[in-house]
Amino acid sequence: MTEYFDLFVNVMLGIGLIFEMPVLIFFLTLLHLASPRFLINHSRYAILGIVIIAAIVTPTPDVFNLMLFAVPMCALFYLGIFAGYILVLHRENRKFPWRPVLKWTGLSLLVLAAIVYLLIARYHYHLVRHWPFLTRGM
Repeated sequence: MTEYFDLFVNVMLGIGLIFEMPVLIFFLTLLHLASPRFLINHSRYAILGIVIIAAIVTPTPDVFNLMLFAVPMCALFYLGIFAGYILVLHRENRKFPWRPVLKWTGLSLLVLAAIVYLLIARYHYHLVRHWPFLTRGM
């Protein structure tokens, strides 16, 4: 029981600290200790560090569980960089170009929805509740 509890506490503590990464990056940018340009230029080292931290936090040694931890951590890293970029733009009295970003995001989602519709309607795929979410009908 104590081994299970120790494992649970270690994993939850590690995940809890990792979810603070965007806040930490934002405050580093706020205090002028790091800039979004510096973080993007050195992102390969950050990703290496993220993978090492994910390997430590992961309860099992397989790559699948490692990626279950590392991929969201990388997404949180880039979310923190984006928040820092918004802060830098605010400092320089510039605005983020939301209209083109939202236009391209909406267009990408529309294309993805059209592909899924085509797979379902034309090629007889079915939506299921588990991976791979689309299976070929018989």
